[in-house]
Amino acid sequence: MEKISLVLVALLLCTAVPRPSLAKGVSFASLRRTLIVSASPKQGQVLRAGEDTITVTWALNQSLPAGTDAAYKKIKVRLCYAPASQKDRGWRKTKDDLSKDKTCSFAITAQPYAGGDRSNFTYLVSKELPSGTFFVRAYAVDAADAELAFGQTTNAGKTENLFNVEGISGHHASLDVAAACFSAFSILALVAFYVQEKRGAKKK
Repeated sequence: MEKISLVLVALLLCTAVPRPSLAKGVSFASLRRTLIVSASPKQGQVLRAGEDTITVTWALNQSLPAGTDAAYKKIKVRLCYAPASQKDRGWRKTKDDLSKDKTCSFAITAQPYAGGDRSNFTYLVSKELPSGTFFVRAYAVDAADAELAFGQTTNAGKTENLFNVEGISGHHASLDVAAACFSAFSILALVAFYVQEKRGAKKK
């Protein structure tokens, strides 16, 4: 019984790794495209993880009525998978519920909203990024951190202004987590077997 308990503890530890998530219940379809967003990579350009940078610029669309951004408190900029890098990969699937959407899995920055002024940020492409095709999206969020509006570097069909990232072969954060979980599980399993053997020896 104790051996089973230790195994369950190991599994719970591995599955309890925290994941950043967007606000629950917010529908992407309900968001207005009020931000104009651009990024430095050109269509089809290949960036190297851990070496190259992306400069992202965003601002409110000035053609919108005054007060459109009254509730905007922060801008969250994220790196998103293009459809070509989501195909046959359920764990990257696009969903309308932003709490379940896996399109934009990589945070670039979060900045206080600067009104209608143009803002920018230069991001060093993370060494943890997998190889793939990407675009950039920015969300405007309110004081409760709920998404109110967005802007992105590509069109609605996500076919334009896409760029590629060449990941570092043989290394990825998910592999590190899996290795750590396996190591913890192995150690706990050995301890459980050792305790069981010692108890068996005492009974004899």
